[in-house]
Amino acid sequence: MKRLLQLLALAVLILLAVLLYHTLTLPQADSRVAELPDLPQAMDEDAMVGRLAAALRFPTLPDQPDAFVGFHDFLRDSFPLTHQTLSLTPFGHSLLYHWDSQNDCPPQLLLAHQDVVPVSSPEKWQHPPFAGVVDDDFVWGRGALDDKGSLMAILEATEALLQNGQTPACDVYLAFGHDEEIGGREGAVKIAAWLEQQGLQFSLILDEGGMMLPGSTLGMDRPVALMGIAEKGYMTVELQAEAEPGHSSRPPERTAIGDLAAAINHLQTHPRPASLSVPTRQMLEQVAPHQPFGKRLVFANLWLFEPLIIRQLEGKPETNALLRTTMAPTLLEAGVKENVLPATANATLNFRLAPGDTRDSLQAYLQNELPDNISVTSKGAFLSDPSAVTDIPSASFDRLAALARALPEQPVVAPYLLIAGTDARHYQHLSDQVFRFMPVSLGQDDLARFHGHNERLPRKQYPHMVRFYAGLMLGQ
Repeated sequence: MKRLLQLLALAVLILLAVLLYHTLTLPQADSRVAELPDLPQAMDEDAMVGRLAAALRFPTLPDQPDAFVGFHDFLRDSFPLTHQTLSLTPFGHSLLYHWDSQNDCPPQLLLAHQDVVPVSSPEKWQHPPFAGVVDDDFVWGRGALDDKGSLMAILEATEALLQNGQTPACDVYLAFGHDEEIGGREGAVKIAAWLEQQGLQFSLILDEGGMMLPGSTLGMDRPVALMGIAEKGYMTVELQAEAEPGHSSRPPERTAIGDLAAAINHLQTHPRPASLSVPTRQMLEQVAPHQPFGKRLVFANLWLFEPLIIRQLEGKPETNALLRTTMAPTLLEAGVKENVLPATANATLNFRLAPGDTRDSLQAYLQNELPDNISVTSKGAFLSDPSAVTDIPSASFDRLAALARALPEQPVVAPYLLIAGTDARHYQHLSDQVFRFMPVSLGQDDLARFHGHNERLPRKQYPHMVRFYAGLMLGQ
């Protein structure tokens, strides 16, 4: 017994030594900071936010073609040097700009989208969603965050550099899709195909996605800039239950609605397994040096503490989504009258696929988990597997990180798995360095404004967004 206790004590000491070694030998956090260009001729905040507000007044919904025509006229009037200097190729309502640097080096591609999502309850907005209101703190309107803020900041940066007589370090392409919110099939897909036909490969592709959030999100006292290096896949399915119709006064033991409800409940109570994907694991490792010692020890030893971390992250919807393929029931349809048992009941479920899952594996999972009387059908054209994961560290990631650290918030930069979808997935075959980041600082309560009520962009941050994109074009 004594011998056993001695061995156990030795094992504990060895374990502690390993944990301490991994903690104390963590690589030093990268602290390189780029220099953002001053752009003195273009830093007229009132003029810039005024143009952004004007852009938000165009209701560029995918089914509103006249709004895009007016928006394009507005862009030409607002950015005359850009339209005189850069070539412009339209793809329907989508726009592809090319800025020739006259330098022989791989180009970079900046993405944004013109279209916005519909507004379901305009009466719940502080300001009308398409009024483009500016106050002392914010620019309000549908699209301010998703994604006209990025689009307009990119064009402001381009115009400012041209005003200053500056050119990019390498060629720059700007691709502004018009149907990102419904899958990008007519915009991003066609632009990407054309770029491939030209034989282009990009040193860096940057789209919306990650952002700066309070450091408390990851247990730090400094803001964190989440740089998306991958995004989840997207799949919508329809479940259908069938039963004999009849009179509600003599219901059978099983009904179509009851079976459908049971199927949905089963999927909600038996979620896909959780794990730390490569982007999430790298995120935790990147922020580890900035943690207090106790958390640093945990993050530095994921091989041991992964189950503990998973349990913690599962506790919140926004962090649970980093761990697994998620399911959200979004539409239900059944019945024709209150006293009639329906013959069919239908539910639409939206899945966001984590790395490691595919549409095929999800389909197989549903077929295995659900009873034979529940049919499963893929729905819609907006389908995608999880994106490839950008390999980091890399020169491109380091450059983006250095630019992000130059922002006033001086954030800690970390890689990130984007839980939503972007146009970037359509371009990933054109570069092995694809990122998703919008240089804006938001609070946790702002996340609900994406596709929600009272979408707004902090006006004081907008000039810094412009400088960030200008610095990226200049190769800083």
